[in-house]
Amino acid sequence: MDILATRDTADDPAFRAALRRSEIRYRRLFEAAHDGVLILDSVSRKITDANPFMSRLLGYRHEELLGKELWEIGLLKDEQASQAAFRELQNSGQVRYDDLPLESKSGERREVEVVANRYDEDGTQVVQCNVRDITERKKAEAALRLSEERFRTLFELGPSAVYACDARGVIQDFNQRARELWGRTPARGDDNEPFCGSLKMFRPDGSFMSHDQCPMAWVVSGKMSEVNDEEVIVERPDGSRVTAIVNIRPLRNQHGEVTGAINCAYDITERKQVEEHQRFLMGELAHRGGNLLAVVQSIASRSLTGTKPLAEERNTLMRRLQALARSQSALMSKGFQGAHLAEIVRLEFEAFSDRVIAKGPDVMLNSRAAQTFALLLHELATNAAKYGALSLPEKGQVLIHWSINWEAGEARFKFQWEERDGPPVVVPTRKGFGSILIERLASQDFGARPKIMFEPGGVSYSIDASLADMTAGHERTNLLRSSDYSRS
Repeated sequence: MDILATRDTADDPAFRAALRRSEIRYRRLFEAAHDGVLILDSVSRKITDANPFMSRLLGYRHEELLGKELWEIGLLKDEQASQAAFRELQNSGQVRYDDLPLESKSGERREVEVVANRYDEDGTQVVQCNVRDITERKKAEAALRLSEERFRTLFELGPSAVYACDARGVIQDFNQRARELWGRTPARGDDNEPFCGSLKMFRPDGSFMSHDQCPMAWVVSGKMSEVNDEEVIVERPDGSRVTAIVNIRPLRNQHGEVTGAINCAYDITERKQVEEHQRFLMGELAHRGGNLLAVVQSIASRSLTGTKPLAEERNTLMRRLQALARSQSALMSKGFQGAHLAEIVRLEFEAFSDRVIAKGPDVMLNSRAAQTFALLLHELATNAAKYGALSLPEKGQVLIHWSINWEAGEARFKFQWEERDGPPVVVPTRKGFGSILIERLASQDFGARPKIMFEPGGVSYSIDASLADMTAGHERTNLLRSSDYSRS
């Protein structure tokens, strides 16, 4: 029933009882409210009433609040601000401040939200200000922003590719590392690109993996609770492929329902390449070890023929084995992929550096060519030291030159050995193991028969071969057979 005060009802006991109950309810609400309430005179702008919460918030006793303006209790900046607020209130009937600084009596600063309304009270205009303390909410919002900023920084600066999908598998967010892993930037929220931003995916065995069968799809669909260290292959738009390890965790709401998932992946392509290279080296080492033993056996059998004094044959064997060891040292420095010709020459002629002149471009010989070249150079150097230009104590020179020339559309490797100022040359009457190396094995391994000339001024030796048969990445054969070194 509406309570309308009229002359006839004002003295009615029932009406007065109802009015008292209404005032009690209002007062209880007023005093128990967890928001501040201020009642002000609209003309003087002074406080006429305040609830207990307002006293606790500002630190003023109720009596201290009465008769003060808002700016005097730290709610508005100054008297001018108070006047401006009241002018707006008179015009619009309501003023709202969503974020207003407040300073209590003790100097404590709080953040408040204020809604002021003007209304009529028995013909008198009054203003009611509802003041809500939002300090803790603002602190929580600031903490949340800081937390989000930290997360975003970690998200972008972390070494792993990270992306998130919703419950449908639609990509919602991803970092720069994910873009780099995929080689592209998918559109966020695009239903046509679910579960992963890669162009294509493959399993470790190379079989194709559709996006709806990828690890993210397993987790989002609930088929798997999580994914740990799963290996996948990602194909980029340029056709290149990278191998990645993925770890995926679901996101759940308060009811335990999956609302999405986060995938953290890191590129292990380089690691896989290193592992593959290590496997290659181990296999190559085993292969070359067996072949090298066969070569050593053949060199030993051809050097220790019994036709010369044992000490001489033993010395010849040791020098040949040392030449072979030097070739292996040059090969090992390049992971058995090949060896630089200049390095092979340097290792062989360290003792004759002032009498051997070597010039030529940088050429990386393949492993077989490098080994044969080292043995070939050793035989030429041995002959020069025993019988040729390096046999004289102060005279004699060896000129070594190699070049790469284009002939008929093909790159040719040309090598020249020339001795000068040595003793008169004598054409050998018999051919031993050295001749086999210099002539036959070089012809087989280099695909071109060398030219040997025994001129009066010194021995000359030249090779004209296809560069492709000599350089790293090309080998005429993958095997080093002991029989190659034992033909008569």
